[in-house]
Amino acid sequence: MKPLAARLLACAFIAAVTTGCAHKTYGDPKDPVAGQVLGTVIHTKDAEELRYVVLKELTDRYADEKGITVTQAEKEVYVRNMRQALQKDREQNAARRDELTRKLAAGGLSETERKALASELDTVSRTIEALGRSGPADPEETTAREQIAGAFIRQWKINKALYQQFGGRIIFQQGGPEPLDAYRRFLEEAQAQGEFRIVNKDLEAAFWRYYRNDSIHSFYPRGSKEEAQAFAAPPWQSK
Repeated sequence: MKPLAARLLACAFIAAVTTGCAHKTYGDPKDPVAGQVLGTVIHTKDAEELRYVVLKELTDRYADEKGITVTQAEKEVYVRNMRQALQKDREQNAARRDELTRKLAAGGLSETERKALASELDTVSRTIEALGRSGPADPEETTAREQIAGAFIRQWKINKALYQQFGGRIIFQQGGPEPLDAYRRFLEEAQAQGEFRIVNKDLEAAFWRYYRNDSIHSFYPRGSKEEAQAFAAPPWQSK
């Protein structure tokens, strides 16, 4: 699926274009109608965009029906664990940076060894810079992190609920385990019930590709311990 930031952007855009409209629409009206979902008419030429709008609308309703919410306490635990993980990364990289600096300063290295250590030192230094500063977060940073936490936790809860209802295989994703077959069955059921439809048939194959082309995914081994525990415990509480 799209990175979290892209999904949040799509969410915000839908809210912006639908507020106050008798008939909800998404996208540029100059673009052709690609599909419809729960009363929202979707204008786009992009099958991937169509898929994410459909999924966003359907999973929003699903979360409401299942009573899926995120508490402030959950967000705070997630943010605390995230900050602890970042601090650990900073400390480990700082220790490696100091070790590399000492080795380079000691001399007695071949040109090949010196270049290799200097290259690694540059990489470690850039990693430390990317990890940002340590210390207490300012209010703006805390708010941003809590927003990320809320979106992540909510998505994980939706994934868990879909997996419990529809089962199937799970794939590895950057944001955590994703129940691929459950999403496909969820969408197929919604389509069969007329809750969404693809108007532009030229986009249909590309719309379903993510869910029906196994070659683009890495799956948890069937029957494995990893698969069985994928949704056993909230990852933000596992540390």
